[in-house]
Amino acid sequence: MIEKKAIYYQDIRGNKPAKNFIKSFEAKTKGKILARIEYLEKHWHELRRPLVDQIDRNLYELRVRFSHNNVRILYAYMFKNYIVILHGLQKKADRIPENDRLKAKKRMIDFQIRYNEGKIRL
Repeated sequence: MIEKKAIYYQDIRGNKPAKNFIKSFEAKTKGKILARIEYLEKHWHELRRPLVDQIDRNLYELRVRFSHNNVRILYAYMFKNYIVILHGLQKKADRIPENDRLKAKKRMIDFQIRYNEGKIRL
């Protein structure tokens, strides 16, 4: 199966909110999150719960569990060979908060529009 390349959503100012979220963790935690993203790139077609889950029509979550918290990386499969990392959060409740889901969806739509306009090159 073809691997997909993970890329980070970047807003019009050049900020990468999900990448900055991941960078905010200590080295060990950051390493585990990045390793899980790398695993997703290679095994995206076979991953199921509890590692990943579909949370909306085109939106997915990558689950990274730690003893003290649960990290979620929200992403979308886009343009055949890409996984766009949209948003990151520390999950404290059973469900992903609606505002986090909406942020990820808005970023996905923004990415698609700017790509279609030729403002993003892959």
